[in-house]
Formats: sequence, C-alpha cells, structure tokens
Amino acid sequence: MYRHIFRLALPNIVSNITVPLLTLVDLALAGHMGSASTIGAISVAVGVINFVVWFFAFLRMGSIGFTAQAYGRSDVRDICLQLARGLSMTLIGGMLVLIMRPWLYSLSELISAGRTVIDAGARSYLSIAFWGVPAALALFVLNGWFIGMQNAQVVMMVAVIQNLLNILLSSLLVLHFHWDVSGLALGTVVAQYAAVLMLLVIGMLRYGRVLRFIRSRDFISFQGMGRYLRMSADMIIRTALLSAVTLFFTYAATNIGTLAVAVNALLMQLFTIFSFLSDGFAYAGEALAGRYVGERKGHQVRTVVNRLFVIGWILSIGTTLIYLFFPEGLLYLLTDDTAVRDAALHYSLWAALIPVCGFAAFLWDGFFVGVTNSAALRLTMMSGVAVFFGIFLGFGSHFISAGERLTLLWVAFLAYLAVRSLVSWHLGHRTLKRLAALHS
Repeated sequence: MYRHIFRLALPNIVSNITVPLLTLVDLALAGHMGSASTIGAISVAVGVINFVVWFFAFLRMGSIGFTAQAYGRSDVRDICLQLARGLSMTLIGGMLVLIMRPWLYSLSELISAGRTVIDAGARSYLSIAFWGVPAALALFVLNGWFIGMQNAQVVMMVAVIQNLLNILLSSLLVLHFHWDVSGLALGTVVAQYAAVLMLLVIGMLRYGRVLRFIRSRDFISFQGMGRYLRMSADMIIRTALLSAVTLFFTYAATNIGTLAVAVNALLMQLFTIFSFLSDGFAYAGEALAGRYVGERKGHQVRTVVNRLFVIGWILSIGTTLIYLFFPEGLLYLLTDDTAVRDAALHYSLWAALIPVCGFAAFLWDGFFVGVTNSAALRLTMMSGVAVFFGIFLGFGSHFISAGERLTLLWVAFLAYLAVRSLVSWHLGHRTLKRLAALHS
C-alpha cells in the first residue's frame, strides 16, 4: 500500500512544488519592484482569481472521485462521460466568469480596503488574468480525470512544464520588457493554455482506446446528474466558505496596514508550501479510495487511510520543526525590503504551527473526495469557518494595536485549521465504518 501511495503521491508532490515555486517567483519579482504595495497588489489579485477559480473546485474533485470509482468498476462508458461532462461544465463556467468581470473588479476594490495604490496594481493584473480562467477550469477537469485514472505521472510532467514556462515568461516580461504586474499575469495565462493543449494531446495518445467510446451526447448527458449536482452544491458551499476565509484574511490585513498585507503574503507561502506537500498525499488518497470503493474493497480503503496518516504525522511534525528553526532563508529569498522581512520574522512562529494544526484536514479531504462524501467536506468547512470568524470578530474590538490584531488574525486562522482537522477525524471514521459494512 505504501508503494501505491507513493507512486501516486510523489508525482503530485513534484508538480505541486512547482506551484508554490511559481508563486514565490511572482512574489519575489513583485518584492523587487520597489514597494510593499506591489506585493500587496499581487496578494489581492491572486486572492480574487483564487476565489473565482476555486469556486469551481467541484470540477476537479468530481472528476477525481467519480472517475476513480468508474476505473475501479472498469466502466469505460462512465469514464468517458466524466471527462465529457467536466469539459462542458468548464465551458459554461469560463463564459460566466468572463461575463462577470465588472463585478469581480469591485471585489478587488473591496479587498483593497480603499488603498488605491494596491487596487490599481491588482486591477492591472486581473485585466489579463481573467482570460486564463477558462484554461484553469479545464485543468481542474483534465488533471482530476488523469488522477482518477491512477496516472499522476502525466499530471506531474505537464504541471512542471507549465510552471517552468510560466516562470520563464513572467521573468522575461517583467525583467526585460518591464511589464510589471501585467507581465506576471500574461505569463500565467499563456502557460495555462499551453498546459490544456498538452493534456488533451496526451489524453488522446495515451487513452485513445478508451476515449474512442466517447459520444457527442456525453457532453450534454443527464445520466447520474443528480448525484453530480448534489456533490457540486456541497463543494460550491465549501469553496465559498474557504474563499471567504482567504479573502477576509487579506481584507483584515489591509485594514491593519500595507505592511501587514505584505507580511501575510510572505508568511502564507509557508502555508502554501506545506499544503501542496500534503495535498500530494491527499491526491493519492483520492485516487486510491475512489478506486477501492469502485472495486467494493472497504478493507483496502481503511488501509489507505491508516498508511496516509502515518506519513502525515511524520510530514507535519518535520515541517513544523523546519519552519520553527529556519524561517529566515525563505523570507530573505522573497524580498529585499528590510521592514517587511523583519516584520514577517516576528510573526513566523504562527505560520510554523500550520502543519500540525492542518494536516489531518487536508488528508481527510482527499479521502472524502475519493469516496464522494461531499457532505462531510461541507460540514468540516462550516465548523472551521464559524470558529475563525467567531474568534476574530468576537475578540477583535479588544485588541487596539496593529500588532495585536495581526496576532489575533493568525490565532483565528490556526483555530480554523485545527477545528477542521478534529471534525474531519470524527466524520472520517464514521464514513469508514459505513464503507466497511457496505463492502463486507
């Protein structure tokens, strides 16, 4: 089982590592453009794009869970149906986002909290980045489909090429052509469409014998749509709540000050790096749990979970120790602004606690996706979000200084992760018992 997990997890980890690497390069380029407001503008713009794109996260999760279960059943027609339906939803979602751009610019202004310098930079980034949303949604579907087919190697290869291309283009546009934040956005968009094209070509070459059974009616089929829509509704609620925390985190920092926005943007890279490491194993859990549910092997599902948490404990404790004792290296890489760097080091202790507070939530999320238990994903997120806003809004008025409010923001965020983990443990074990009874 460990071999199965690492065979799926390691390619995902390699591809995931290139994602924070890309963000690190973007922030590093922004950090050397001359002011903390540029880092803040990138943080706000990326927050808006993530809010929009992750609102459609059900496309990736549905593709993985339903495709993996179809793979376990050796159901070729359902495998084709999941891909076709996902791509149709991508087209609809992408057109919807492009139509809604004027309202989404207002979201950028709101998060910027009236700081016009930050808002102007964010709008410049978004004016280009929105055109990449259709490609980002297609990548959700295609990557999820490949992982559901137990093939993480293709996802890794394409993601690495995509992100290296993104880094190359962004660096060229910013450093050579002096496009500033617009160059960062354009590099990202071009790389996204290149990745979509690569995955489509590889899919036809690698799985031509399967995809020859795809039919045009599959793109508008209502077969199994009720279950798909129920999961989609749960995932939309979950993603909206997740995005609310992420956006409010940035919004609260802008109210504290420009320096606080820059500090959080840097420290959240520690969260991003760990989340992508743990997500590599969560993706393995998604693919394997879904496959074994399709094969009706409940005991194997439990074995997958047990092995994942052995790895998870080791990974989380090790990462926390690294963050506790060696935070300076990453922060020095990201910016040469002494004030931002020193302030970030002052708050780095809170970011170092992220792995032990959040790893269980990430791993259980992968399990819930694989067994398509979207209700559990929604409930765990609702619990964590209630605690986050309860702590920050309930106690915020008692903390006057900017430093105290920033500390409270991090305490609320860590509590949000910890509660998600605890509720996930409870619902996860209930789900395992139900699967054992079903497949015994």
